This record gives sequence, structure tokens and C-alpha cells, in this order.
Amino acid sequence: MESEGTKMENEKILSGKTIFITGGSVGLGFAAAKACAEAGAKVVIAARTEADLSSALKELSKISAGHESHKLDVSDLEAVRKCADWIKGKFGQIDGLVNCAGVYGPIGPLNEINLAEFERAIKINFLGTVFMCGLFAPMIKRGSGRIVNFSGGGAATPFANFSAYATSKIAIVRLSENLAEEFKPLGISVNAVAPGFVVTRLHQDTLKAGEKAGVAFVEKTKQEIDKGGVPPEKAANLTVFLLSKKSEGINGKFISAPWDDWQNHAFQELLKSKKNFTTLRRIDNKGFSEVPS
Repeated sequence: MESEGTKMENEKILSGKTIFITGGSVGLGFAAAKACAEAGAKVVIAARTEADLSSALKELSKISAGHESHKLDVSDLEAVRKCADWIKGKFGQIDGLVNCAGVYGPIGPLNEINLAEFERAIKINFLGTVFMCGLFAPMIKRGSGRIVNFSGGGAATPFANFSAYATSKIAIVRLSENLAEEFKPLGISVNAVAPGFVVTRLHQDTLKAGEKAGVAFVEKTKQEIDKGGVPPEKAANLTVFLLSKKSEGINGKFISAPWDDWQNHAFQELLKSKKNFTTLRRIDNKGFSEVPS
């Protein structure tokens, strides 16, 4: 018998939709772009490197026609503004926005790293997401539009020696929760995805940093790379789900692709019915308890 997830993957559940994906030329962003194309969407991928964009677009064209690419540095507010104008002129409106662009930034204790590099990482990871959501929201289809923001390591637990990355990713979660409320009158849902330990180019930064990254994490990184890590398709399939009608009623959530049973109908109902389920809250043994009552 097919699982809910398998059924979803076999359907063209994004047919007729246009989806814009930042960081869409490599890694998780490209996995999401490929999954969206396979689900029937027209995809526009954006990234900083022309060569990567060209290569990714060729791969997407093997799935279907009509996909586009756009060179973009999401940390550059004016560049994002110009990109938004280009999208408005070319498509008028889009159905979904996926924010995948991100970097690790400086690695090491805060008092030892280059703070200019810290600032740059915050601009790419967090402000890039802010710029995209703010400037693209007017073009996202009212009543059925979707935004999926990629969070990551450090958002749910401490991630020592990666403070630029971790703090930017936790900021994305709270931003997503805020925007879910702010955009609710527009009929645009906003959710955050935690992809798990997916093997990408970022992990080469960990290996290069060596002890600055923490001996234990370097060893974990090597082990995960050897094992292949979490398949990027897990986050990509969750992204497709959140962009589709199947996710109707799910808004303001922080969902783990590898750990949450999001393909299960009962879990999906919890996401819809329980206000604070899979959101970030402080355990105070009053409103929120470590041990369920």
C-alpha cells in the first residue's frame, strides 16, 4: 500500500503554479526546485553564481519546459527590489516563495571570529529572507499563496561556534511565525522548514575550520558525510506539500523534515488544530511544560 507521502510525490499537486526559489541552483534549494518542477510547477530559481544557475536550469529543463533563472544576491535590498519588479513584469503574480539561500558564516567562538563576516551572514540568511518576504508578498496570490522559509541548525537547540548561522536561523522561525499572523488577512500562509543534516557545500566549511568548529561537531560532520546525511528529498517533499492545497490550514509552523511525521494525516491535523504545536516557546512549567500533563 502506498503511504500518504508516496501518493503525494506521484501527483502533480503544483500544476499551474509559479514558484520562486532563492538559493535554487545547488544543494537544498535545487532539490526543492526539482521537486516543485516534478510536481508540475513552473520554477524560477535565483542565486549569486551564473554558472550554477545555468547548470541547474539545464537539469530542470529535462523535467519540463518554461523554468527561469535570475542572478540575485538576497542580501542586497536594491537587487531584491529590482528582482521583484522583474517578476511582476514577467509573471504579474506568483503562487509561492521558497527562501533557501544561506551560508554558515564565520566559525568559532564569538570573541575570536571576524564580526564583519558575522554581519554578512546575518544579511544573507536573515535579512535576505526579510527582503524577499517583504518585497515579494504583494505579488503572491491572495487566498492561496504560500511562503516556505528554510531554518536549520541552531534554531531548536544551541549550536556553539556557529552563532551567525544559528541566530539567523532562529530569527527566521520567529519571522515566519510573525508573518503567518500578519499575512493571514491576505490568505498567504508562512511556514518554516528544518531540513536536518543534509550534506551540502556548507559542511566543507566545518572541515576547513577544524577545531574552531568544535572537535565533537567535526567528528559528527565526518560521520554524517560518510553515511550520506539526511536525503535532501525529505525537505524538498515537505516544501512541495507546504506549497500545495494539501497544507491548507497549516500556518506559522516550524516543521522538521526528517523528525516530524508530517506525511501522516493525524499529524497534519495536529498542525492545523493545535495553536502552539511545532512552534518555539519557552518551557516554564506554567503555560508550557517539559512533561505533557
